[in-house]
Amino acid sequence: MTFLYKSFSKKIVQQGGSGVYTRIPEVEVPYVPCLEDDYYVEKCLAEGFYAKIYLARHKDTKTQVVLKACHSEVVNLKEFAREFHYSYQLSHHPNILNCYNVAFQTMDYYVFAQEYSPYSDLSLFVGPFGLPESCCKKIAEQLSSALAFMHSKKLVHRDIKLENVLVFALDFSRVKLCDFGATTRDGLLVRKTNNTWTSFLSPEVLEVIKNERFHCRTSQDVWSFGILIFLILTGTTPWERADWVRDTKYGNFMKYQKRETQKIPESFRRFTPRILRAFRRMFDHDERDRAKAADIMKYMKDKWLDPKQSTAKFSFSNHQPTSDKDSVFMNLSTTNKITKTATMLSHNPEERVARTKRIMSCGTLPLHDVSEPVVNPNIRITKWLTECAADPEPLEEQAEMDAPSIIVTTSDVQRPLTWEQWCVMNNIPIDNKDNKSMTGVSISRKTSLK
Repeated sequence: MTFLYKSFSKKIVQQGGSGVYTRIPEVEVPYVPCLEDDYYVEKCLAEGFYAKIYLARHKDTKTQVVLKACHSEVVNLKEFAREFHYSYQLSHHPNILNCYNVAFQTMDYYVFAQEYSPYSDLSLFVGPFGLPESCCKKIAEQLSSALAFMHSKKLVHRDIKLENVLVFALDFSRVKLCDFGATTRDGLLVRKTNNTWTSFLSPEVLEVIKNERFHCRTSQDVWSFGILIFLILTGTTPWERADWVRDTKYGNFMKYQKRETQKIPESFRRFTPRILRAFRRMFDHDERDRAKAADIMKYMKDKWLDPKQSTAKFSFSNHQPTSDKDSVFMNLSTTNKITKTATMLSHNPEERVARTKRIMSCGTLPLHDVSEPVVNPNIRITKWLTECAADPEPLEEQAEMDAPSIIVTTSDVQRPLTWEQWCVMNNIPIDNKDNKSMTGVSISRKTSLK
């Protein structure tokens, strides 16, 4: 079952250059009647349209491995050989997933073996407000090294996202890039893939029509890398799509990027000027002027999150950015709790699929499970209602009868407002009472009272 591969690679190495990485050999994959002939298959870790991921143990060596089984109906031998070639040749880098020199085919699958990640992928750990800054820097540093290594070999990953970053240490001191099914040579004409989240796509790729060809560039990886850094820092993507016509957030950023306004976009106000400069370079609309993957290393000694903006109002609440001091990863007395949690979630594929869909459908990680009711969505309303309940004001009977009654509703409290109270709250002159009809108007729980 051993894949006779190294002899071909050595011959290319003697020629110099990056040919060992970009030149894919023609191979013959050994046939195995059944996967269980050589491996004990413990469980299926993940399943997609193109492949299944199994956790298995080799019967002879007792080695625990991950088997990636690609459906032979949708993946031909050439495509399989390309992915295995890139996975094996790039795995010498410490921040790229190890791929073993083993590949074979069964009746329905092309299979190759990789190392097992005990803590699953990065999407399992990124909460609704991101990770601590120190953890983000560790992740960014390692992924920067992996991408710079790939780009130096004239290769483009093309699918940078949370699910393709595997975690090997709970403090994120060891993470690895994986999944090279879409990897190709820099400058090659390729078709647009459907397996990448829209929010991670660079504008030049996003505007490509389905099945239309475009030139693949390393700068497109840098764009996706920048989105990933933003996501792990904040728990949300900066925009849903890099289209300044259809996406207001991206349009506002591009106005700031082009110096048409001095106003920093709201989602970027939490950052210090240094990391904001890094984002502006990584998100340059012109791919020729975009930063390199290794350029993020220039900002490792700088502060990334601005403490002055810690009370700023962001997309969902007045949450303060997670500090290293308050991090759950830093304060647990042992790693048993987090290991148990990670294991429990990683073994529930349905919950992980649903969670991933929620991440990208709303542009942010969920604050709570969708089946749970929202509790106290606006702190100011709750505080105001509590004060009213504690110190009720006397109401004139005639005023109550004449003025329309407007109800501020919460899950627990309902209190009627007089016309005068409503006018004061909304900065409306009281003498306009006769000119406006407010019958039936109500203020919902989501209304923000200023």
